[in-house]
Parts: sequence; C-alpha cells; structure tokens
Amino acid sequence: MYDIPTYYPHTAQKKYLLRRSYCHRGMFHSQEVLDYIEEKLRATWSPEQIACTPCELKLPSWRTIYRWIYEKYLVNGNLKVLRHKGKSHGVKETRGKYSKGKSIRKRDKSVYSREEAGHWEADTVVSGQGKSKACFATLAERKTRFYIAMKMSDRRAETMENAIVAALSAFPPQLVKTITCDRGTEFANWRRIEERLHCEVYFADPYCAWQKGTNENLNGLLREFYPKGRNLSRVAPATLKRNLA
Repeated sequence: MYDIPTYYPHTAQKKYLLRRSYCHRGMFHSQEVLDYIEEKLRATWSPEQIACTPCELKLPSWRTIYRWIYEKYLVNGNLKVLRHKGKSHGVKETRGKYSKGKSIRKRDKSVYSREEAGHWEADTVVSGQGKSKACFATLAERKTRFYIAMKMSDRRAETMENAIVAALSAFPPQLVKTITCDRGTEFANWRRIEERLHCEVYFADPYCAWQKGTNENLNGLLREFYPKGRNLSRVAPATLKRNLA
C-alpha cells in the first residue's frame, strides 16, 4: 500500500563520531577546509550535513561550523545560507492536540543512551497552510538514524496508524520496541498501533521537540527538498524515494 523511501546514514554517523575525536577549540583548520565548508554552505548544505558526510578532509563538528558562521569566519556571517535563516519563521501550529497516552517520562531511561536498536520517533511533515491535506509520515530509529518517509493523503489518525504499521511491520519484533511522537491528533490511534505492532507508544512533552530530536533533525534535511509552504499532494512517491536515496 505504501512505497516506503528510507535513509540509512550509519556510515555518516560513524564518520561524525570519528570527527568529534579531533575537534578542538580555535581556528586550526586549513584554508582548504574553510573553502570546502563555504562551498557546501552556498550549495544549501546544512552544517549537520557537512560535518556528517564522509570526506577526506578533517572537518570540524557542526556546532563549530555554526559558531564560525556567527563569528563571521565563514560566508561573512551570512545567515541566509542556513536552512532556518538564523531566525524563527513564526509559523503557528494549527493541529489539534491529543491529551491522552503515556508520557515520555514513563519510557525506560535506557532509551536515551541509543545503545539498543528498536526505539523509533514519529512525526508529520505537512503541506503549506491551506494548500492541501497531504503530508509525509516520518519515522526515525534512534540508534541507527534509519529514516522512513511516506506520503499520506491526510493527517487522520486512521491514515497515520496504517502508515506506521505498514512501515514498521516489515521489521522483526525486536526492532520495534517503542515509538515516541508528539500529541498531534494524528497519533490518537496509539492504542491500535501498540496492539498491531506489539510495542509501546509514548508522547513527548509539549514544546519539547528535542525529545524526539533524531526525527526533527532528519525532517529538517527533508525540508531541503520540500520547503515549508509546499503543496505535498503534488509530490510523486517515486520523487520522494529518489530524494531520500
């Protein structure tokens, strides 16, 4: 029923962790490194993408790249090269909220360590306000950063339930232990999801996007292709799959 595009950045994550081991304070990097980073920034790459993409150069961490931009060591401090332009877009949340369900505070604390696979984060990427009901359901596995995006015709709870079950039922049970989402009404069928996948569903605290930061960050990369305001009903599943390859 769903054509499920995925992104599996395990190699990039290993490279990122390696780079962290030689990140130090100060501007010790060569001009070649600075030129490389500037080139990627002007090509609309985010600091996260630059730091996590395999490269022969010894690159700084994404936090250092952000700092260098703000301190005007890179691109003359031009914040327009960043996806979020260095400021809030002021977009208001228009979804209904769902008040029931288990709080993330009841989730096993071991999930935070990312030592065990099988813990997922779920979210929704929506069309521009008034453009269309079409949206993407997205899932990210915390340990591996394995990322799934599926086009949906609307944000109804039943539609989201079926999309999540279709995607995660392809995995063995030991790789689907928990799902953490926000309190949007599209996740109101959480009990049905638990029953069908034999897992636990938890809800992040209001206004705490960092509690499902893996998904939030990967959704930000997806927005490189589908900026806010885009009518997602016009996106072909094959195009979505190609963008995530």
